[in-house]
Amino acid sequence: MGRIIVNLVSEQTTPNFLFIKEKQQQGETLLFISSNRFEQRIDWITQAIGCENCETVKIVLPEEGEEKWSQMIGVIKKELSKEHQYIVNLTCGTKYMISAVPKAFEGFNAEFFYIPFPKNIILKIGDKTSMEIKYRMSVKEYFDCNNTVIPKSKLFLAQDEEYTTSVFNKFVGGKLDFDVIEKIRIGYRNKNINIKEVETRDNTDEKKPQIPNLSEFLSDISFPANKEKDGFLLKSDTVYLTGGWFEEYVYSLIKNKIQPQDILLGVELPITDNKSINNRDLDVVFTYENKLFVIECKTGIDRELLFNETVYKAAALKNERLGKLSAYTSIFSLSDENERFKDIAKAMNITYYDKSFFTDKEKFESILSDINKKAKG
Repeated sequence: MGRIIVNLVSEQTTPNFLFIKEKQQQGETLLFISSNRFEQRIDWITQAIGCENCETVKIVLPEEGEEKWSQMIGVIKKELSKEHQYIVNLTCGTKYMISAVPKAFEGFNAEFFYIPFPKNIILKIGDKTSMEIKYRMSVKEYFDCNNTVIPKSKLFLAQDEEYTTSVFNKFVGGKLDFDVIEKIRIGYRNKNINIKEVETRDNTDEKKPQIPNLSEFLSDISFPANKEKDGFLLKSDTVYLTGGWFEEYVYSLIKNKIQPQDILLGVELPITDNKSINNRDLDVVFTYENKLFVIECKTGIDRELLFNETVYKAAALKNERLGKLSAYTSIFSLSDENERFKDIAKAMNITYYDKSFFTDKEKFESILSDINKKAKG
């Protein structure tokens, strides 16, 4: 008697993915029950699992068919056989489906399960015991489950962790030439630049400002020279100097202190429309205990208008670009403490951490505690 793994499909796809990863054995058929509205999500799930060669069966209920009790039961029963054992996940169905499906399986060899997501356990209906979900999702799997392909992410750190920590210490200690950094940001971010040309160029172009002390600045921070591009700063260098270092600092902190199952730096989401072009970068993304975390990193936000733009961008990424992903979104900033900024972020369901959380050991530990609480709660 062969087993068939059954999933009800609706808004959330992550519980379906996890149930299949825990329950499916090689060669077993997958059976999905869905309404017309959510049929496409079945393909998202199977693609995320990577089961191109496994047999899948779809039971798609017609428009409003899931509210017609007898018809729904009849449609489901047509696909069932007493020659199989059914392992049924009731987690993601509508109220009607959750009520009707057990009725449809009466007389068949079926066991029913439920995942109280986001908890990592599976409950067997009628049994007091629970089974731990051992599988842990990668960032890619989490996005694949929600039909979002990650086209690009940063594969390597621009500088090693020790050097980036030294830049952090100089920054919070006020020992960086912020005027030089701002001029690089205004005119040369994400561009290759000739250092000598920038130091001596005409000083009337505000969009391409002269930086007469650029070499001195690079020497003061012991910036590693690129032997292949002597006398030049590469695109990656200008991005690093204008804030990329903080993204790498946060990436290393999370990786070392939290040790998540998966973590990516500089994730670019696909462009879906013109409005999305400027709202598709995720600085640090990681999965931890099957939860998705997104961190926006800012070295400084000194004006409320700029802060609002940052919060709205993070909210847009969370609500529009991440779709139904149940992501925890935070802003890590090296700006001074500001209660109004914290309140604005909270109103958008985003957690804001200012500079004090990165200079006060006890407050930094509270960040780690918050993440662990969300991941394991």
